[in-house]
Amino acid sequence: MNYNGIEKQNSNFKDVLKPLMRISGVKNCIIATMDGMPVGEIDQEGMIISATSAAVLGAITEMVRNINFGIAEKLIVETDFGKIIIEEVGNNHAIVVLTDDNVNIGMIRLTLKKAVKNLQGMIQPAANG
Repeated sequence: MNYNGIEKQNSNFKDVLKPLMRISGVKNCIIATMDGMPVGEIDQEGMIISATSAAVLGAITEMVRNINFGIAEKLIVETDFGKIIIEEVGNNHAIVVLTDDNVNIGMIRLTLKKAVKNLQGMIQPAANG
């Protein structure tokens, strides 16, 4: 994968995440590679999220495959503080969204679908370059 192409597009990646960040109740939103590396500049929490989200999504994807239960589309974890939504983008990236407990999950799902589509168009040329 060509990480130089990704670095050049950091501001474009931030633009893809802006609609998610505008939703009331969204606390953080990051893009991570499936090997646990964050895309763009992020804080310590983002580093931890990047590293662990790849492992979690990989484990869930493997479990779903092993029990012949289709293809995992997104992972939603509900905690007593809020929700963590992880959706794979292509084969090499994921978007991770952290929210408050009372967030409009339907709005998140709709906006995340658009973000994934936009991000796929940005990542595929960089991955092929």
